[in-house]
Amino acid sequence: MSTEPVRKRKRPNLFTNDVRALLYAFGDVSNPDRESVAVLEDILTDYIVDMCHEAARMAHTTKRNKVKVDDFKFALRNDYKKLGRIEELQRLSKEIQEARKTFDDSEGKSLGKSADK
Repeated sequence: MSTEPVRKRKRPNLFTNDVRALLYAFGDVSNPDRESVAVLEDILTDYIVDMCHEAARMAHTTKRNKVKVDDFKFALRNDYKKLGRIEELQRLSKEIQEARKTFDDSEGKSLGKSADK
């Protein structure tokens, strides 16, 4: 039996700059301590992984291979702020999609008219 401690898998520093910016925005110094940023990033990464596992568990329960937004909504059903944010982002995404479609349609028509002249 080995006496080496069990090491966690090293995750890439995906959110380091974002965590630094958030710390500064919430009143910390402009260059926060590396250990503080690393701890917060680990907490954030663990939370995201846990949410993804929970959503995947919901998808598996309904016998689907793919995770849908509804699975995340179900996983966050007791956290009204996060659930509201998901619904707000979905609504904004739909508005942006419709605006792009309208813009593309109107742009295509105006280009077609100028090409006929």
